Amino acid sequence: MPGCGKSTVGSILAQITGRSFSDIDKLIEEAAGKDITKIFSEDGEEKFRFLETQILGEEIKKNELVIATGGGVVTKPENLGLMRQNSIIVFLKRELEELATNGRPLSLKKGIQTLAKQRLPLYEEWSDHIISVEATPQQTAKQIYNKIGVKNENRF
Repeated sequence: MPGCGKSTVGSILAQITGRSFSDIDKLIEEAAGKDITKIFSEDGEEKFRFLETQILGEEIKKNELVIATGGGVVTKPENLGLMRQNSIIVFLKRELEELATNGRPLSLKKGIQTLAKQRLPLYEEWSDHIISVEATPQQTAKQIYNKIGVKNENRF
């Protein structure tokens, strides 16, 4: 879900594992030359989702990478195929009342409850592992690492 800590935890996990970190939302902002809020207000969600799938497709080809996707990546079924090519998918599950909404256009527009109703079943279906976010970002990253380790996986 938006605001669950994907970028923060992903960055820490990358440090723990010695891998590079890729934040899809940040890459979208760089490609569009504006922040996500402006992309949604000026270009619309469809344009944002197009960029998201395009950039995810580019990043997923890389090895030794921890990727933080946006919470809406599950709204495009083709993204699952991309992610399954070279990834272990981890769903960070946080209580809805703990999710941040600032700077998250859809969370503000549609509401957390509506997004959760639409997305939670997909997060659970798509994920290889579900990690409850109840601790600090560092503890959550360590929990992921302990669950899946580095082993011989190319990416997670």
